[in-house]
Amino acid sequence: MSGETALVPAKANRVDKPRAQAPRPEQMPTPIEKAAMILTAIGPDLAAGFLKEIAQPDIERFARALAGLGKIRQELLDAVIVEFLEALTSGPEISGGANAARKLLGAVMGEGDVARLLDGGRGDTRSTWDRLNDAPIPAIATFLQAEHPQTAAVILSEMRAEIAASVLERLDRSFAQTVVLRLSRVPTLDPGIAASIMSAIDRDFLSVLQRNLSKRRPADLIAGLMNNISSEARDGFLGYLEAQEPSLAQDVQRTMFTFEDIATRVHGRDIAGVLREVAEEELMKALKLGESQGSATVPFIMENLPRRLADRYIEELAALDEVSRKEGEAAQIEVTKAIQAQARLGAIRFVEKDPMA
Repeated sequence: MSGETALVPAKANRVDKPRAQAPRPEQMPTPIEKAAMILTAIGPDLAAGFLKEIAQPDIERFARALAGLGKIRQELLDAVIVEFLEALTSGPEISGGANAARKLLGAVMGEGDVARLLDGGRGDTRSTWDRLNDAPIPAIATFLQAEHPQTAAVILSEMRAEIAASVLERLDRSFAQTVVLRLSRVPTLDPGIAASIMSAIDRDFLSVLQRNLSKRRPADLIAGLMNNISSEARDGFLGYLEAQEPSLAQDVQRTMFTFEDIATRVHGRDIAGVLREVAEEELMKALKLGESQGSATVPFIMENLPRRLADRYIEELAALDEVSRKEGEAAQIEVTKAIQAQARLGAIRFVEKDPMA
């Protein structure tokens, strides 16, 4: 293979990989800081697939690295993400799963440590209940929905209250009502029964969930990163993918969630609720840039807010000075992050993208 990096073997009309405007060498973060930034950018669901098997001291290293970064400038994040995508997509074909994990973790660990992690040499030593509390809420709800209501009640009684409440909201109403009634009659568990329930959770849910997390599609990882970079860097990389691997590019675009997707993927009834989680100053910047770009998301948001609030926002937008693209896009990313966080908690459900779009 030539010195060039490629997603697929060389083709005619090749498009060079885009590069974000690189910060000066002294401004670049250390390898562990880069890895921490990537893990944060892809979000907790995808990051969980890489972090489940990491020992606590290494998790603490990531946490310390992130804490020391402070607010990350968008151009620095762009540069780190594009650098990682270039490394991820090097070789004759793009690959996810263990290969992606090796490249990511290899930035901060020795090869031996990475091999032991990915080959199962170190297990998650947390209790079953701790791991269950950290599992995605929609997945927990799907698992419990297939159980007997009494079993579901016992399991929910052992979970953190806020997690159990979010799970209940995802269950079918009649099933949830039955479970709530049984919660008042949950007995003190006999150790043998408790062990049997934990074994079933490990075998039938947590182990299956872990296998699924380890089989994340490459599009999931790339889309998670695309959600967090500027439109210029994103458009450049997507253009490269479209030229080299059109089907992968389409898959990434269907998986991404950007400011423009709000108008088509968020139910109007959820707008007022999800935007309460966004600082008003950031929301105004995001809307101001969207307004100048003719984004369909701006009128969609206004139409689905309470009338008085929408009128106030319209007045504030009219009085607000133009914002730079850099500021506006950073604000739009914050808006989409807040919405995705609500979706992960089960507070809202996205409208699925048309697979033919």
